[in-house]
Amino acid sequence: MERKIKSFGVIAEATKPFIYKLEVGKEFGGEVVADIIEHDGVFKLFNRNDELITEINLPVVRVDYEYPLAAVN
Repeated sequence: MERKIKSFGVIAEATKPFIYKLEVGKEFGGEVVADIIEHDGVFKLFNRNDELITEINLPVVRVDYEYPLAAVN
């Protein structure tokens, strides 16, 4: 069964560390995230046109997956 990344949390740092959650359907950098793909520990955010919004290479503390329902015959 193939799974899709629904959201993930990373440790970000400003004046003190905090957890930032990125998820499908939410806005990032002025664009709505339509897909998240992880490759070699780097998370890539894509918009609805399959264009890369950004790559995230921060320590990940949580990943939530979505499992498509299997068709029942």
